[in-house]
Amino acid sequence: MRPKTNVHHRDLKVNAARKWLAKGMKVRATVRFRGREASYPELALEDLREVAEMLKDCAAIEVPPAVEGRNMSMVLIAIKPGKKLAAESKPDAAPTPAVAEKKPAKPKTGKKAVKTSAPQETPAE
Repeated sequence: MRPKTNVHHRDLKVNAARKWLAKGMKVRATVRFRGREASYPELALEDLREVAEMLKDCAAIEVPPAVEGRNMSMVLIAIKPGKKLAAESKPDAAPTPAVAEKKPAKPKTGKKAVKTSAPQETPAE
């Protein structure tokens, strides 16, 4: 895509990406800059965010949008239909208990303890 790509063409690309994500593939969305378009990366970022928003029901962002030379791209991965993202999980749900509590760490035996005390005075001769 390019920053000036119209909505209809972007929708065609999104529908193709939706099919690939349904098959379990990863999708890289790329916006290429030509000439002065590189002066306005916020337009490309807005386009990529809209693509991610359109695909949020079947995809999650694996690699966030980043500029690579004259391209800005992001990678989307397929999410399973029943699986929720960590951001969507309810915060008031009780956490699962830990597997086992850790025992206190034992001191290492390889090192010798060094006594620190005030220097002792030697008797005067």
